[in-house]
Amino acid sequence: MMISPLPAVFNENFKTVLSAGLCSVMLAGCGGGSDSVAAKIITGGQEPIEVSPETFAPPVACPPMELRSNTFLIRNYVRGKQDESEGLLYQATLEDWANSCTQEANGQRRMKVGFSGDVTPGPAWKGGEVTLPLRVSIVPGGSGAEPLSSDLLTIPVTLSEGAPAEKWTLVEEKFTIPQGASVKVVFGFDEGRRR
Repeated sequence: MMISPLPAVFNENFKTVLSAGLCSVMLAGCGGGSDSVAAKIITGGQEPIEVSPETFAPPVACPPMELRSNTFLIRNYVRGKQDESEGLLYQATLEDWANSCTQEANGQRRMKVGFSGDVTPGPAWKGGEVTLPLRVSIVPGGSGAEPLSSDLLTIPVTLSEGAPAEKWTLVEEKFTIPQGASVKVVFGFDEGRRR
């Protein structure tokens, strides 16, 4: 039995004609404005999407962050039972931090900082709210320089008696850095201000 090559030739010719027809329809539609066939195929039938130039702007440099020595941990005890395990009210830690910056119209940078950690109740804790004091300072480069600003941020954490560790998070956007200033962010728990 012999198979005729005619269907195969017909199929190839049909594909060519179909492709040519589709191309001519697309090209003819190019002059038809946003309702053209070509525009609808290219954009999926939707209006063009406006993209802000800021989307492609390079990231704004942010100052480095430095944890002040020995300020990542707070242990609070019942009065008179300092350093006794049964007198521990709670233990708080500062574990993660990050910052990001944006450029403002006046040339200064606005900085958003984020911190997180946890608070674990001790044997003497009876439940209630813990207020953690976190100091954030913007310090110029160089040793012994006075901070440009120093803010005490308070972090309220509700902690039940006998509960597991409670995670805390703080995000603050109020910090600004003067134009052209070379600074670093120094931070840590301020134990002199804890409650």
